[in-house]
Amino acid sequence: MIFINPEEKRLRAGWRILITTLIIISFLIVFSLFVQSRTTLMAGLAVIILFVLLFSSSVIDNRPFSEFGFRMTVGWLGNFIVGNFLAILSITLIVAVQAGAGWLTINIATTDILNRSLLFEMANMFILMFAISIWEEAYFRGYLITNLKEGLRLSETGKNRAILAAIILAAFIFGIAHANNPNVTILSIFNISVAGIVLAYPYIKTGSMALPVGMHLSWNFFQGSVFGLPVSGVEMQEAIVKTTVTGPDLITGGLFGPEGGLLGLAGLGAMAMFCYVYLVMFYKK
Repeated sequence: MIFINPEEKRLRAGWRILITTLIIISFLIVFSLFVQSRTTLMAGLAVIILFVLLFSSSVIDNRPFSEFGFRMTVGWLGNFIVGNFLAILSITLIVAVQAGAGWLTINIATTDILNRSLLFEMANMFILMFAISIWEEAYFRGYLITNLKEGLRLSETGKNRAILAAIILAAFIFGIAHANNPNVTILSIFNISVAGIVLAYPYIKTGSMALPVGMHLSWNFFQGSVFGLPVSGVEMQEAIVKTTVTGPDLITGGLFGPEGGLLGLAGLGAMAMFCYVYLVMFYKK
């Protein structure tokens, strides 16, 4: 049947994705009519997506909501903290390499660290980045990959190939979703797609969003609000560290930020390696 999978007795994966996505977009359009702040919009989108996925899990997908990777446990919180640490380490390495190569100058104005406007901006950006990490991971990793791997699996022997295809397809959609960002390039879209694969790895291995959300949050927050670099093409108004990037755009990413250059790609590789080591040696549910 074109709409129903007779074995699963539910809508086929493609229809599930289409209906759920349309519901999210509809709520977002209505919500956006009443808000002006980007932070409020992203926070609202995070709440909308979580509630829509909660609805879809029982009404459309016929699965537990926890299969999308969200379960509030002590272990989940611990792995979320680890994910943040892995991203901080990766971003710091990128900045250190740029500074060591003379491609980036750093100026820390200590008198400004406790400035009220800076603290307010830091808090605002943390909420914004947290909201973005929640909704992007919930949709692009938790929801899309979960449904795509089921829709692409033609037989049990093709399970691993279906998972790989789902990861790559979801990552490609993730990259294309950033195509309208300021100062975007082909390399930046490619790098963001690679980021989608890196963030998918811990989700597939653990079935949890804890590590991906933490990695996503601190990659963005430390890149922008701590080190003062553009985040996916968006310039930060306030940051703890004032940086000036002078190196070649191909390497540094230029006005798009690290995701637009080869160093960003190397940083994603480093974060994937750190994540692999943690999962092999230290991971606990």
